[in-house]
Amino acid sequence: MGCKCGGKARGGTVWVLSYEDGRAGGEFVSKTDAEIADVRKGGGGIVRQVQR
Repeated sequence: MGCKCGGKARGGTVWVLSYEDGRAGGEFVSKTDAEIADVRKGGGGIVRQVQR
């Protein structure tokens, strides 16, 4: 049985950051984390909620 620690969500709701211009986005455990990552990558990303 694995621990539930770490940066990636293992189930439930995750927030996905994506870009139309081909830049890598990612999955985050909170909307705030995704928005911070977007700013660090220069902005312009789309953050959406996904059920896993």
